[in-house]
Amino acid sequence: MFAPTSLRRWVACTFSALALSFMGAASAQTAVKFSLNFKPDGSNAAWFLAQEKGYFRDAGLQVTLDASNGTGDVLSRLGNNSYDFGFADIGALMEFAARNPQQAPVAVLAIYANSPLSIVALRKSGISGPKDLTGRKLGGPATDGAYRMLPAFARATGLDTAQLRTENIDIRVRETLLFRGDLDAIAGFDSSIWFNLKAMGVKQEDVVFMRYADQGLDLYGNALMVSRKMLETNPEAVRAFVRATALGWRDALANPAEAIEAVARRDPLINKAIEIEKLQWLLQNQVRSPLSERDGLGAVDLARLERQIETVSTVFGLPTKPAVAAIYDARFLPPVADRRLP
Repeated sequence: MFAPTSLRRWVACTFSALALSFMGAASAQTAVKFSLNFKPDGSNAAWFLAQEKGYFRDAGLQVTLDASNGTGDVLSRLGNNSYDFGFADIGALMEFAARNPQQAPVAVLAIYANSPLSIVALRKSGISGPKDLTGRKLGGPATDGAYRMLPAFARATGLDTAQLRTENIDIRVRETLLFRGDLDAIAGFDSSIWFNLKAMGVKQEDVVFMRYADQGLDLYGNALMVSRKMLETNPEAVRAFVRATALGWRDALANPAEAIEAVARRDPLINKAIEIEKLQWLLQNQVRSPLSERDGLGAVDLARLERQIETVSTVFGLPTKPAVAAIYDARFLPPVADRRLP
């Protein structure tokens, strides 16, 4: 039997040990910052689902998920090491790496197997394919990947850019200008354009999608990227974050409604029905490919990636052509079982 004083001392020591144990567990969590590709929506729902399911926590990570103004913003954040991970277009990364080789982040999970870059028109304009763009007016934001890659699209389709009228426009009015007929076609991500047009009452059968991927431009799209600082100082955290991301995407694609509920708890104002459609659209048009179906989410054909680097380098007139190793690092891919598409 414990004497009262001994019992009190034993209880105090036990609680102190438990407190230290919990403090140690908390301190073991590595804090990291993740930059979304844009505001919280269906395209990045997987990370919110991974967070809610505890995949980051179980991997020893305390993750902050922040909105961004797009790929350029994400690359800048990773380049100056104010963020550790981000979701951005791999084609834009190639240009960034050529111009900022010491600061450029590295892709570690290629989520969009097919690029969403597209030229979009309304069927009532009489445009049904690239050749119909001759003499027409096409608009897009100057910083948009599809707009900037227009020379590659033209070369692949035989379109004479000298016969195409282009206009730099604000992304906030892009779809409105197309809807009103002020523009004949617009450039951008197919999903972004489609869901904005849908909100205006446009039917999908009335929209013409000219995807770069369907015109011989075999390009990868958005990828999970990591800052060089994180890559060099904490590779185990990189490995853990990549696996948690893969698990989040696997679950989000299997159950889009569950993933969007996780986003809605972050932003209650989202249109859940639209965001579920967006996630399903991404699975069908961007994520699925023969390679990803066989080898799982994030599988990369290095020869294909090399061809994309060549295309981007030519179109943008880059000072140097980045090496594949400077763009993509496959060392952190988790087992295929964690990346299997539903």
